Amino acid sequence: MKLSRQLAEHELGWWQAHHRKDKERLLLEMQQLFELQFKILAEQARRAAEYRVQAAIEHDVAEKHEDAGNQVEADKHWNVVKNLLAKHFAVLVKEDEND
Repeated sequence: MKLSRQLAEHELGWWQAHHRKDKERLLLEMQQLFELQFKILAEQARRAAEYRVQAAIEHDVAEKHEDAGNQVEADKHWNVVKNLLAKHFAVLVKEDEND
């Protein structure tokens, strides 16, 4: 199977898992996507996926606060999202995720 098809399958897989609230499948699909996309080891891809999933959870919380008109609380969660995504990308590009 072509790499582009494999990537598309894993991308769709994590979207579906997110919608279905299947956290383990979500992590697995993201892990496999990142392994193929960034050519990294499974453990690195899993760590990146874990940060991304945590960021998605915080994203949902931030949106709920923002939609309810509580921008102060929303901004706290958006900041957490930014920090988690920085760690996510640090893993993917092989930088120190604690900087």
